[in-house]
Amino acid sequence: MRHTVCLILVTLVPPPAVHLVAQAPSLVEAASASPGLPRFTLREIVAGPSDTLTRIPGRWLKAALAVRPESLAAQAYRDAATRSGVTHLQGDVLAAERARHVMGLYRRTELTRAIQRTLASIRTTLPSDTTLARFDHLFRYRGQWIVDLHDAALVWARMRVPGLTWESARRALAGAHWLPAGDSVASSEAVPRALYSLTILAANDSAAFEAVRSDLWNADSAAASAALLLLTGYTESQSWYVDALEFFLTEPWIPDHGRGGALSDLVRSYWGVGRAPAAEVQATVPEIRTRLFGHPQAVPHYGVPRRLFERLVRTDNPGAEAWLELHGETGLLRALRRLPPGDTSLVLLQTGSEAIRLTTVPRQARESLNGFLEPRDAIAIDPGYSPLLALGAVVHEWQHLLFRQRQLNAFVSGLPRQRASIVQLPWTEPSLAEGFAEWSTEQILAPLAERWPILSLGELQKRAGLAQKGAEDQHVLGYALVRALAEAVGDRAVTTDLLLRHAEDPSRVVRHPRVRGAWNRHRTAPDRVFTVPAGRVLIPEVTFTIEDGFPDVIASRILIPPAGRGQR
Repeated sequence: MRHTVCLILVTLVPPPAVHLVAQAPSLVEAASASPGLPRFTLREIVAGPSDTLTRIPGRWLKAALAVRPESLAAQAYRDAATRSGVTHLQGDVLAAERARHVMGLYRRTELTRAIQRTLASIRTTLPSDTTLARFDHLFRYRGQWIVDLHDAALVWARMRVPGLTWESARRALAGAHWLPAGDSVASSEAVPRALYSLTILAANDSAAFEAVRSDLWNADSAAASAALLLLTGYTESQSWYVDALEFFLTEPWIPDHGRGGALSDLVRSYWGVGRAPAAEVQATVPEIRTRLFGHPQAVPHYGVPRRLFERLVRTDNPGAEAWLELHGETGLLRALRRLPPGDTSLVLLQTGSEAIRLTTVPRQARESLNGFLEPRDAIAIDPGYSPLLALGAVVHEWQHLLFRQRQLNAFVSGLPRQRASIVQLPWTEPSLAEGFAEWSTEQILAPLAERWPILSLGELQKRAGLAQKGAEDQHVLGYALVRALAEAVGDRAVTTDLLLRHAEDPSRVVRHPRVRGAWNRHRTAPDRVFTVPAGRVLIPEVTFTIEDGFPDVIASRILIPPAGRGQR
C-alpha cells in the first residue's frame, strides 16, 4: 500500500539574519512511512533573474552600433538570397511573408527549385554508398525530390492513392471556407497552406477540427477524402522530418578530404571537444522533437548535466541508490514529471523586497518553452520549417544548449563540497544568450554557407526581419554586441569564455584588458538599461518515494532563499 503524507512549511517573513527555516521532527516520521521503497529528496531550486533590469556598458553598445545592426542584417540576407537564387524579400513583404516563405508556403516553386539544386549538389559530394542510399531514401524517393514536410505528406498520400495531387483536395477546402473564394494562388501553394493550418488545428483543438471535418464532407466527399488522407500524411511525415534533420547532423555528408563529415563534427570542433576537459562540454547530438508552433520556430530543452544532478538530488536510503543504478538519472528526471503539479493559482513568496513565484517541476516543465529539468538535451522545432533552411535554427539552439551546459558545469565547480538544501541556478542575460547563439552559428556554418548559401538563408532572413522591426531585438542587438566583442578580443575561445563568466552581468565584460584598450575611445558613452521579464521561480524541496515508476510525495518544505546566488 502506498502512503502519501504532504507537509508544506512556509515562512514568509524570516527573522533578521535567518534564512533557513522549517525544520520539523515530523518529516523524519513521515519519511519512515514507506521504509522499503526507494526514497529521494529533490532540493529546493530557485531559478530566473533576480532583477528586472540589465545594464549594457555604453562603450560596448557604442562599438556594437558603429555599423547599424539593421543594415548589417539586411545586407547579409540580401547576399545569401541572391546567391541562393531566390527572391530577396523586403519591406512589408518581408514582414508579412517571412514565416511562410521559409516554410515553403510563399513563392514555393522558386524556393523548391533552389533547395532541389542544393540537394543535387550535396548528393554529388557524398563519400559513401551507405550515405548516398540513406540520402536518396529521405530526399529522392524513387527519383522524386522531397524537400520539406509538404512534399513528404504528398508522397505518403500518393503511396496510398496513386495520382493524388494538391488539386484533389481543393473543392472540399474551398467549400469549407479554408481557401479564399476565387483564390488565384496555385494549388501547390494554397492547398498546403490550408492543410498545414488544419494539421495545427487538429493537434490543438480536436473539437474544432471535428467540425471542420464535417464541413469538408458536406462540401465534397471525394475531395474531403483526399484532404483527410493528406492530413494524415502531414502527421505521419513528421517522423520523416526528424530523420531529415538527423541525417544532416549525424551523417558524413560534408566534403572533408574524401572522408566526409557531419554537421555535429563542425559543432564539436568549434567547442574543442577532444581538447577540453570531458566534464566541460559533452557535445552529444540533441534529440530532435517536432512541435506544431504554427510558425518557423525552434527552442532548446535543457537537460541536466550529471554534476548538477548530483547537487539537486539526494538518495535517502539504499533502495534509492539501487533504483538509480538500475534506471539512471534520466529515469528519475522523467519520474519528476509525475509529481503532483500543485495549485495552478499564482502563489508568491515575499522575502524582503522580492516576490518569487512558487511552482513545481511538472508545472514549470509544461509552462516553459524550454522545459525544466529535462532528462536530456533536446530541440523542439516546427516541422513546417524547410529542413535545409532549418539547419541554422537547429545549430543556433544547439549552441544555447552547449553554452548552458558549460555554464552549469562551471557553476557546480564553484560550489562548496558540502551538499546544501537550496540550489540557486545561474541566469543568462537574454541579449548575450541570443547574441552568442547567432554569432557562433554563423561561425560554424560559414564554410558550408560559402558553398551552399541557402543553408544560412533561414537564420539571416530571420535576423533581417527582426531588425526591420527594431534594432533592439535580442537577436539583432545581441549579435551586434557579440560580434563587436569578438573583433575587440580577436580570439574566439576568449570571447566565449568572457560571455560565459559574465553571462548574468554583462557590465563586467568591459574590464578585460583587450576590451578596455579597444573601446577606450567610447569610454564616455552612457550605459543603456534594458528591462527583462520578471521570471524568478522557486520549486520547494520535495521528499518522495517511487513505486512502479510513480513518485509519492512524503513531504515538501519551503526554505527562504538567501539574497546571493549559489547554495545555502
